[in-house]
Amino acid sequence: MKYIKTLIIYFLFLGILNAQNQTESYIYESIKFECPTENDTIKALYKSAFEALNTPKYINTAGKIFFNILQIDKSLCDAYFFTGIALTQQEKHQAALSYYYYADSLATNNNSVFKEELAQAALRVNNVGLARKKYEEIIKYFPEDPDGYYGLGLTATTLGDSEEGLKNLEIAEQKYLSEQSWTVQRKNEVWLMKAILLTMEERYKEAIDYFERCEDTFGELEDFNANLALSAYHLYQEKNDEQWKKRCLEALQKLQDKEKLKESFLAIFKFE
Repeated sequence: MKYIKTLIIYFLFLGILNAQNQTESYIYESIKFECPTENDTIKALYKSAFEALNTPKYINTAGKIFFNILQIDKSLCDAYFFTGIALTQQEKHQAALSYYYYADSLATNNNSVFKEELAQAALRVNNVGLARKKYEEIIKYFPEDPDGYYGLGLTATTLGDSEEGLKNLEIAEQKYLSEQSWTVQRKNEVWLMKAILLTMEERYKEAIDYFERCEDTFGELEDFNANLALSAYHLYQEKNDEQWKKRCLEALQKLQDKEKLKESFLAIFKFE
């Protein structure tokens, strides 16, 4: 049967972004500018903007300062990028996307950070096609960066190329392990994506195994339970084993907002 997509990208990626925003800070002297300037006025504005960007109540001020820099010199890709950062922190995601896009386009060299932030911004506004394009560029220009492969796996949960997604998640895992950044959170994210993609591949028992691995982290997520219910239901159909019927019904009962799910999805589950 045709796999029914839900909303995995939005919820999963939102958690990642929140974690990043909590730990990121910016110091002028440590910034490697992609489009440097020798203008002393602009340098002073950058310093003030970064100080504001590091203080939540002054995020709006930071954005205005970066915007003022662009009024002086519209070729400065970094000013576009950090305007995007300020807008993201204010949850002005559509506007942020435009600034990240200009930053990536104006950069004198391929910049993995610009491309990754642009991909993330695209996901926030459900532009999965643009996100996929940027993750593919990261893989092309920065083949040792695991985030490109991770992003390809993530976007596969919506675009539907599940086999390609699974292959790239395996590559991402190995590269995270190599650079010692295979954290508990990242591991659970990859397990969840694998579970979704294996459900799409109709490899239901394997999918259940991965759902169980990440249940403590994602067990309340709508997408987790919708896809777990789907895998468990098909196992019940195949094996006529009551344990899978029970598992399916438990997952369905945990769905909080059934109105957002397609009627065709809920109509799948028929028990005598």
